[in-house]
Amino acid sequence: MHSDYDELIAIVAMECRLPQAASVEEFWQKLVDGESVITDLTDAEVASAGVPEEQRSHPDYVKRAGVLDAVAEFDSTYFGFSAREADVLDVQQRLMLEKSVALLERANIDPQRTDQRIGVFAGSGMSTYLFGALRRRDLVDSLGEMVVRHANDKDFLATRISYKLNLRGPSVNVQTACSTGLVAVHSAVQSLLLNECDAAIAGAVYVRVPQEAGYRYQVGGVLSPDGRCRPFDSGANGTVFTNGLGLVLLKRLRDAVADGDEVHAVIAGSAVNNDGAEKVSFTAPSVSGQVTVLREALEISGAQQTDITYIEAHGTGTALGDPVEIEAIKQAYGLNGAPCGIGSLKGNFGHVNIAAGIVGLIKAALVLKHKYVPPTVNVREVNPALGLDGSRYFVVTEGLPLDQDTTAWIGVSAFGMGGTNGHVVLRSFEQAPAAPAAPADGPSILTFSAKSEKALRRQAAALAKHLEADGDAAPAEYAHTLRTGRTRHPHRAALAVVDRAEAVSRLKAERYHVGSESGPHDIAFVFAGQGTQRTAMGSVLAVKNETFARRLDEAVAAVNDHVAFDLGKFLVADGEADATDTSVAQPLLFAVEYALATTLIDCGVSPHYLFGHSLGEVVAAAVAGVFDLRTAAELVATRARVMARCAPGAMLAVDRLDPFADLISAEALVVAARNSPQQFVLSGAHESMETATARAAEAGVHHQKLATSHAFHSPLMQDAADDFLEFLRACDMRAPRIPVVSNITGRLLTEYEARSPHYWAEHLVRSINFADSVETLRQLGVSRYIEIGSGRSMSNLVRANYGSDLEPTLELAQTLGEPDHEEESFADAIALGWAADPELPIDHYASAARLVSLPTYAFEKDIHWVEPNLGFGAEPSACEVRTRPGTPAAREEEPPEAGGRSQDAAPEPGDGLHEATAEIRQVVGTIFESFVGGADAADERGFFELGGNSLMAIQLINKLRTTFEVDISVQDFYEHSSVLGSTKVITALLLGEPVHV
Repeated sequence: MHSDYDELIAIVAMECRLPQAASVEEFWQKLVDGESVITDLTDAEVASAGVPEEQRSHPDYVKRAGVLDAVAEFDSTYFGFSAREADVLDVQQRLMLEKSVALLERANIDPQRTDQRIGVFAGSGMSTYLFGALRRRDLVDSLGEMVVRHANDKDFLATRISYKLNLRGPSVNVQTACSTGLVAVHSAVQSLLLNECDAAIAGAVYVRVPQEAGYRYQVGGVLSPDGRCRPFDSGANGTVFTNGLGLVLLKRLRDAVADGDEVHAVIAGSAVNNDGAEKVSFTAPSVSGQVTVLREALEISGAQQTDITYIEAHGTGTALGDPVEIEAIKQAYGLNGAPCGIGSLKGNFGHVNIAAGIVGLIKAALVLKHKYVPPTVNVREVNPALGLDGSRYFVVTEGLPLDQDTTAWIGVSAFGMGGTNGHVVLRSFEQAPAAPAAPADGPSILTFSAKSEKALRRQAAALAKHLEADGDAAPAEYAHTLRTGRTRHPHRAALAVVDRAEAVSRLKAERYHVGSESGPHDIAFVFAGQGTQRTAMGSVLAVKNETFARRLDEAVAAVNDHVAFDLGKFLVADGEADATDTSVAQPLLFAVEYALATTLIDCGVSPHYLFGHSLGEVVAAAVAGVFDLRTAAELVATRARVMARCAPGAMLAVDRLDPFADLISAEALVVAARNSPQQFVLSGAHESMETATARAAEAGVHHQKLATSHAFHSPLMQDAADDFLEFLRACDMRAPRIPVVSNITGRLLTEYEARSPHYWAEHLVRSINFADSVETLRQLGVSRYIEIGSGRSMSNLVRANYGSDLEPTLELAQTLGEPDHEEESFADAIALGWAADPELPIDHYASAARLVSLPTYAFEKDIHWVEPNLGFGAEPSACEVRTRPGTPAAREEEPPEAGGRSQDAAPEPGDGLHEATAEIRQVVGTIFESFVGGADAADERGFFELGGNSLMAIQLINKLRTTFEVDISVQDFYEHSSVLGSTKVITALLLGEPVHV
């Protein structure tokens, strides 16, 4: 056996879509529950599929099928198809595109950013969707016949996946009929072992449309007479072809382990061969071919015969196929040794045709993953002709647990018409249990994206549902997986959370920051003014964020050089210092806000505009480079002192001004701030403010007295402005590096204003025009604001200026928010920055030791559908014989010559036929000619010698049955398959004589 991982291939992700099972999880549950998904079709459904009444009413017409839901739906936008292109694209290729995306996301691989070479090995059935598309002349004329054909040509399946998903490994179409899916896996394994790629998508799809069409049962054919597949049952009499797909993602085992992937199962060996010509016909199975391929895969795997404890067989439930397969298993794996179960999922899901082998492989991998073998359904009595009694083999008819303590080995088979056989040997792989996620040390930023706004909301809903169901979810692991394992799409969202409950709540409520490639990206920092300060603001964040702690220390040191107290004592949690005094409040706000803004910029959040409320504009100017840190610290300290020395006063916030017009006109009061259309601030002496307060109450004006000691932005500040001007004359001021919006003019601050001592001095007495500042930014296209400071007051003012009609376009975040959630608030500001610019580094908030399983992309699907055409739509053959020879109708319409003979020609002497059989031979010859041509040569040569195969034989036999109304057995035909032999058999049956010729 292997001692290392060198020749082993890991299955790291699986996807499927089958009737009533849209995912691997649903597929497994159907198997465990022993359910069959083949359902009865109503006559209306069959009629709507285009089946003529004379066909669907025939007693041999079977109205059962396995139907995939919603195959008309497709997310054309995701893959960049126009609506017209999507309309004509083969349903099979649509499903493979969507499931390939899901497969990569299950493996947490972003194909746009990975450096892995990812290959594609895939196959599909012939497109029956094409028949309907070609009948739509409008589509053919507008797109061109080549486009329509290419959209349905299976030659472009693998390459289309590679192109649309940006995959750069080998891209190969695999077509080997019913073994296609498993042969695709073998091809992918070989490519990985040869180092042609680092990961490989392998699988197949089969969807025949219209799905609701049943089929005509033919005696001796491969199809079941009642639409039920009975693998290995004594009553097995045919299979049921159904629809579906399966995909696996493969990696070299050593790479999968190194990458931390979940390994569902390991491919230890695989083999492919062909039966060659040593069999009855092209479509017949061969024991020797199957034995050889099983033995080769087993030898490559390094396992012993008796290591194999379960085989997921091809198991078609046909009278010929099952015995041949069981005989091959017994010869390849031996009769003696440990018990070995045999099963087939075709009782549950039917024969998925091209995809049969890959779906069987997925089942086998799930068996190893769950250590449980589901029952094979529709087995009432195991067929005694299989010869299992006394051997180590048995059909698994009841659920069977596997040994939990040993390595389990499973064989998987798929055999294609035409003789290409595939066999894979799987073994279990025990991974060390994942260590529990470490307790979160701070908030995490969840990021996700989509191709449209609607799909983005669907992503949020899917993520919320998954989080809610995952009781052990660690937000850090989710954040890490979303950041590294998902493709970044044009519409994106981000939010910072501290726990699972908060994440679920915010996702459900759609409270996250959004951005798009085409949307506005500019961010404005809005700095809070006096009155928003609190003791210990920023202390929680400083403990958790080293960059902020360093920036805060720098600002505090700069301020402490110019104040008569230690600013640090106001930044200590649980301190008793009072920060309401103006001489303290302004330096405190400056230090914290300057540190917050510069830390955000250090983290990569680059503001395009800065503005602030009163003192906040001074901080904004410092961040913009108008003042350096030391100058700004001295300036703020001086500003606070001169303002504190002014006469006391009061301020009142009101929602309208008209009741106070006379007081304003008489200059008893001034409008200190126009914050929004619904909020103004009055400023003045205490006596005037008492009058205003009483009047507000009388007029029903919403009002609130502000907790200030002075009448800021009023003439009562004039002395302070004069003193401040003298100080400012000596300050070095420069043009802002980042545009600043003036809350005095409401416009962008000019270089002259920024460098003017008079501008900053008059700032103390001039009215704040915050509403116009916001309007200026609105006109500049800004809709993203990060509040620099404590609380949400600035965010509320910005929101008030946008109004209800524009509020949905706003993106607001606070850097400190609530006192107990400073770190989370700051992280949410980073999240807003990421939504604007996904290149923003968020590793600190989205890193973990492992990746986890998350919902795959929630496609936004629309209907793209061309009504399918049933089959080729061919007219009845001109040589089709509809009546029994010898009847008047037959004589009125003589059959054409058979093999060039004259209709009047008598049988050759010595052929043992009397004249009455001549017409029978002519009709038989005509039927033979329609299948193989050259009926003349077919008189003595067998049907198979002439190039016929077993499938054609069944069709021909049924044609003979309906034409002559006799029951020709398959055995009789095989033994007498020439025109002459068939004529003698039919003659004997018409005369009621035994068939012995």
